[in-house]
Amino acid sequence: MTGRVAGAWRAFQEFLAGQLELQERLALVNRPWEEEFFHWGPDGALHGHVAPPADGRRRSVTRGGWCPGARRAASATRS
Repeated sequence: MTGRVAGAWRAFQEFLAGQLELQERLALVNRPWEEEFFHWGPDGALHGHVAPPADGRRRSVTRGGWCPGARRAASATRS
C-alpha cells in the first residue's frame, strides 16, 4: 500500500510541475518584451540583446529552460 501512495504522490508532483511549466510559458508568451533580455536558450545559444534588470527575478525562460525564441526557431525549421 505504501508503494501505491508514493507512486500516486510522485505522479501528482509531476502533474503540478507540468502545470507550473505551462503557466510560466503562458506568462512569457504574454510578455514578449522579456525575450529581449539576455538568457541562455534551450539550444545552448545566447538569446536577447539587453541586460536584464538587477532585481534578481528570473526572466525570459521557464524553470525547464524553454523560451519563446526557441518556439519560433522550432516552427521556422519545420516550415
